[in-house]
Amino acid sequence: MVSEAVDLSPSPIAPAEATARRHRTILPSLPTPFFKVHVHEISHEVPLLGLCAGFESGFWRAKAFAEHLMDYLIEFALTRDEWQNVNATTAHRALRRAARTVYMTDRYHNRGEVGELLLHAVMRQHYGSEPIVSKFYFKSAANDTVKGFDAAHVVFGALPEAFELWLGEAKLYTDVDAAIRDVCRELTTHLSEDYLRSEFMWIENKLPKSMPEIDQVRQLLSEATTLDEVFDVLHVPVLLTYESQTVRDHSKTTDAYVAKFKAEVSKHHQRFIGLNQAKKVKVHLCLIPLKNKNALLNEFDNCLRSFRGSP
Repeated sequence: MVSEAVDLSPSPIAPAEATARRHRTILPSLPTPFFKVHVHEISHEVPLLGLCAGFESGFWRAKAFAEHLMDYLIEFALTRDEWQNVNATTAHRALRRAARTVYMTDRYHNRGEVGELLLHAVMRQHYGSEPIVSKFYFKSAANDTVKGFDAAHVVFGALPEAFELWLGEAKLYTDVDAAIRDVCRELTTHLSEDYLRSEFMWIENKLPKSMPEIDQVRQLLSEATTLDEVFDVLHVPVLLTYESQTVRDHSKTTDAYVAKFKAEVSKHHQRFIGLNQAKKVKVHLCLIPLKNKNALLNEFDNCLRSFRGSP
């Protein structure tokens, strides 16, 4: 749990406690938690969160998984200034607009944005963060090419000046070894000084006008602030999915399943630690084993088609 004191040093966050964090009244209530937390280890150098979609009537819950992602679609696909003003009257139209935005992106055929949306949902639900910039919105607007981290959030403490910057990475893969290899390579690049300065400049130019404490965030991202101060409050959640033999071999959550789940994600966690070179910041690893990636993508496409309509 982030300290309630003014100390800005990084600290692990308990997923079970994240929803109890103080959220701004302008933020919508979080959806009901969906994933089962089978692994939560915060004592490691790289804290580990292992999440499971679970089973229902003998089947992996691909459809419920996709529907859960839709709960976060508005604040993922629209700007903060837009989604924070959504109300009961405008919610349906906003959801249709968000669905159309995602459905019509050039990335439709590979559905790379599903990993980014999943990262957004996990950061909000399990790490208690608030989005400051919708990376996807600017990626899809006018075919913009937006590189860098997949999510830009903050976590506030009890006092306005006590906050952390959370920049996330996501890989929606089938092969966990490839996901670990690729994301560790990207972390080395994205956390270099020149790359971070470029990323901060981009984020600073897109900061919402209506966000409380926006001046503190802008000051942290300023070139006048030494990166030593940034590294003290910078957290990097890394979310990886992969097709899991353990999930394939089971159809119900049992003690035996949970034991194998824990052993599997712990093995991948150790491999990640061995390859991770990002030592100046607090990296968090979240692993979400899948039964079938394409099944999830197909269900997500079905959800988008049902909502996209006309703006």
